[in-house]
Amino acid sequence: MLHITDTDLHASRLAYADVTAALAAAFADLATGHAAIHPRQRSACGEVRLATMGALWPRRRLAAVKSYPTVDGQFGFALVVFDLAANRPIALIEGTELTRLRTASMTAMVAARMARADSRVLALFGCGQQGRAQAEALLERFVLEEVRVVDPNPDIGWCERLQARSGARVRVVGAEAAVRDADLVVTATRSSTPVFDGRWLADDAFVAAIGTSTPAGRELDDETLARASRVVVEWRPQCIAEAGELVQWTRGRDLDKVVDLAQLFAGEVPWRALPGAAVGPTVFKSVGVGLADLAAASAAMALLAPQPAREAA
Repeated sequence: MLHITDTDLHASRLAYADVTAALAAAFADLATGHAAIHPRQRSACGEVRLATMGALWPRRRLAAVKSYPTVDGQFGFALVVFDLAANRPIALIEGTELTRLRTASMTAMVAARMARADSRVLALFGCGQQGRAQAEALLERFVLEEVRVVDPNPDIGWCERLQARSGARVRVVGAEAAVRDADLVVTATRSSTPVFDGRWLADDAFVAAIGTSTPAGRELDDETLARASRVVVEWRPQCIAEAGELVQWTRGRDLDKVVDLAQLFAGEVPWRALPGAAVGPTVFKSVGVGLADLAAASAAMALLAPQPAREAA
């Protein structure tokens, strides 16, 4: 059985574009019934928690289950991939690097379809491992001129390296200065309370909230959700129950404007607002779903697996 470690995956330099392409294929298949999501299950014993999530992708002859305990607030991820044709496990993938790649690639995939193509300014809340990945993935999709970082303990070295590598001006600012007139706003924090005031958002801003996946936490306030022309989620059945932003949304709650990727890929709802539609920011709320992990794993296996394993996958 193929074993891919975080070190292997990091060294492979798997491209965000390759993961994004796999994600698009997987969710297009979800829209037509050729893939299915196994929702997250959580258990707890004292202060320790265990979660599992997964997916079936018969069109690619693949299935996967990701498991991760939470100990002292830290996660430990592992993904088992199955070959459905042979009905056997074919890969064990250490999941921290895979989760980083798939989450950032998901934001890039959705933003490329929903944000303004000429977006130039990114407001980034949190420059930890996931925040850095979000910026890198979006810089591959957009010609950004400025990245505004909001973080109580910013990684100045990373900011300087990102500026040198991308050509975009990277600066550390306060929340309001970051959000005002920003084209793209990404929140990659573990905050349990909103990190900015939704009144600061531009009418045509694209907002991606990816930092929390529990009903008790939220990075966006009611104002952001009330102003949103639409709220996009990965998979409605799971996100409605897990996303703290949606669970805690109290003022002007309108779940009718919550749409998921299956609806968008099926063409039930257009990716971009039609002329005459309500004006307001577009919000993408991500909690992480098993199909995204499986799609990212398929891209990793295509790059790292020996030839016979690639053919099986």
